[in-house]
Amino acid sequence: MKKLILLALLSIFFSLGNLFAKEETLSITDNDDNNEVYNLVVNVDDATQSLKNLYKDTFIDGKKIRRDVLNPDNLKTKDGVILEKRDNYNILNLKSDNLDFDRGGKIIIDTLYNGVTGDRRTVDLDLSKDKNSWKLFKDKKAVSKFHVKVNKVIILGTVGIKTIVME
Repeated sequence: MKKLILLALLSIFFSLGNLFAKEETLSITDNDDNNEVYNLVVNVDDATQSLKNLYKDTFIDGKKIRRDVLNPDNLKTKDGVILEKRDNYNILNLKSDNLDFDRGGKIIIDTLYNGVTGDRRTVDLDLSKDKNSWKLFKDKKAVSKFHVKVNKVIILGTVGIKTIVME
């Protein structure tokens, strides 16, 4: 009986912890190479409005197939947070050298343009709060939809990311 009461109390405690946090989708990303779509999701503390966790939710044909927990501390590392990896290549990474979980900061999208040459490209975004939620901004304009156009070459096929269209 004591074990049941303890389990019930623990269940209530963990449920209450989730009541004080909400999830917000920062971006929805698709590509012209396959039908995979992923959402970049943050968990936000209701009381402080600070960022708590970062996730990548992967969908195929509208059905969620996976959730990856991303370590936001990796944003400050050489490779950053790896969003897409194929073979031994980091295709799409997020980096930051000044992200603050309370105020936001600069987010760098680092992409592999050409795996043959090793050429990489970057796009700078800002992560900050507007009136109600966290958002990504490009040149002070909120962006949430990203379409990845792949870089294809004759014979080899896809070698990287040509560009990212944001809206």
